[in-house]
Amino acid sequence: MASALKDAAPILPSSHLPDMSTLHEILLTQTTEILQFRLQLLKVKPAGTRKGELMEAVEKCYAGGGLAGIVASLDDPGRQAVAEAVHETGGQYDQARLKAKYGAAPPFYNIPDKNRFEAWRYQNKAEFATRLNLLFFPVAHLGYMIPEDFLERLRTLLPEPAGASVRTLEVPPEENGLTVRLTEPEALADLMALLHLAEKGDLSVGIKTGIPSAATSQKILASLSGGDFYPTEVALAPKKWSHEQQIGQIKPLAWARLLQHAKLTVAGGTGSKLSAAGLKALGQAPHLTIRTLWQKWLGNTTCDEFNRVNDIKGQQSAKSHMTAKPPRREAVVQALSDCPAGQWIPVDAFSDFMVASGREFLISHSPERLYLCEARYGHFGNSGSGGWPVMQFRYLLVLLFEYAATLGLIDIAYVPPAGARNDFRDQWGTDDMKWLSRYDGLRAFRINPLGAYVLGLTNDFQPSRPASSLVLALSPDLGIGVISGQPTPAERMSLETWAQPEGAMAWRLDAERALQAVERGRSMRELTDFLEACGIMVLPQPVDAFLRHAANNGTALRRAGNALTFECRDGETAGHLSSLKELRNLCFRLGERGLAVPVEHETKFRRVVRENGLGIV
Repeated sequence: MASALKDAAPILPSSHLPDMSTLHEILLTQTTEILQFRLQLLKVKPAGTRKGELMEAVEKCYAGGGLAGIVASLDDPGRQAVAEAVHETGGQYDQARLKAKYGAAPPFYNIPDKNRFEAWRYQNKAEFATRLNLLFFPVAHLGYMIPEDFLERLRTLLPEPAGASVRTLEVPPEENGLTVRLTEPEALADLMALLHLAEKGDLSVGIKTGIPSAATSQKILASLSGGDFYPTEVALAPKKWSHEQQIGQIKPLAWARLLQHAKLTVAGGTGSKLSAAGLKALGQAPHLTIRTLWQKWLGNTTCDEFNRVNDIKGQQSAKSHMTAKPPRREAVVQALSDCPAGQWIPVDAFSDFMVASGREFLISHSPERLYLCEARYGHFGNSGSGGWPVMQFRYLLVLLFEYAATLGLIDIAYVPPAGARNDFRDQWGTDDMKWLSRYDGLRAFRINPLGAYVLGLTNDFQPSRPASSLVLALSPDLGIGVISGQPTPAERMSLETWAQPEGAMAWRLDAERALQAVERGRSMRELTDFLEACGIMVLPQPVDAFLRHAANNGTALRRAGNALTFECRDGETAGHLSSLKELRNLCFRLGERGLAVPVEHETKFRRVVRENGLGIV
């Protein structure tokens, strides 16, 4: 007879017990009918029918070697369930963890499919109960628990289960419409292009929302070396109806928020500009900045990735019910850090790995406040609605697709979101929805060398630099021309850092631009590596001399610090103050009447001046 798996709803009347209870305490709360059911399952005939006699008969079955005999009578799935409970979950039966780790959770009842309804009417009959009922007991608010006094004995009977592992693939699974995106080289180029965009004041981002203006989104999009994840004509396809879904842009918003939360940009007026940290980032290797962007994003408390699942309403109306963002991200990052780099990981397998390894998290303390379409009918508090597969899994998709992939930490394989997943269809109000989130098409990801470095899996970063499709020619008169290929926006930006455009496909190395680049901390190695990737293996002697000259002269002066300037009433006063023993190393003469004082010495300078009977206005 076929068996059907009954989900872990209580099989016996739930008892109002403390969080952890001994077998004796549990039996005290049970009726004689339930005690007789247990004895029937144990195949033991009690000496009498009074409750005390029934309890005594049950307890004798677990004494001595009785518990070991019960364990020995379990099948393999049952032993796995008990081992997980006693070693990993504090005695609790965790159905989701068992399904994620082993593919299935053993049932408490085996019910014939054809007689399911009739059989369930007799749910207390031992003929339908599995032997899990002999070790797990229902505890109010906690589900099924193993009695506290069994745990230590069971740990000696059952070895600790192997840790959870994530399923990996050599290549992404084949699928119609699948796009495989190698994000590392894109992100390294995109970062520098966007820092230059901000440097010119062309990055306008909402101070509170972190959302770029429509014009800024287009400028960001034009600067991205590989464009957005979905083509513009797909992402921004015109809507026929107001309720129709639109993918929208992903990368432009992610970059704007990442730069803002790392404080590399400063909002002001109608545009943004680079902060001191942003200017510093222009002069350092981009992988270092990307690591900073990721770390800053993990700690931010203002932006919630789940907001991007914008068809789930109720997130803003009562913010207090949404959980803190950093602990969610920490759980995901811990799981990522235990994944092998260089292997493709299906997103469903990663989700299972998180559950199986105990890295679960909540999206909301009160999911009934979240809903689809209509709060009275489509809320997530209904039995069977929402839960990890719908809510937490969508959060994973946003963090991976919109932020980790944008930063180039993971290569991704994805399809369009429409129809990609149907796991939300049981939710009320989804009839007209093509997807639950714009990220539903993510199928698999792979931690690349940049991701391994940022996640701390490796100490050094060696970029996987693909050969550029652009082939350049460099002439002795410092001219640069295109032989074949089309420069990407990022490649064009790299050229124009050092060279003046002289046409659509021609540039000339420019002394002023080169000096400005060196002043901002850019390295000549960056330019020569770029030229080498574009087919220029040997530099003409005049070009080599030009680069050496720019590198040398670009650092001819070094800023020593900030200083305040003071103008004295006459040269005699300036000479007197600069000659004082207390001020001799704190101020410097500027012309006949001027004094320069480092900012950090201003307080002491003012005190000494006043002590000498003089004032500063």
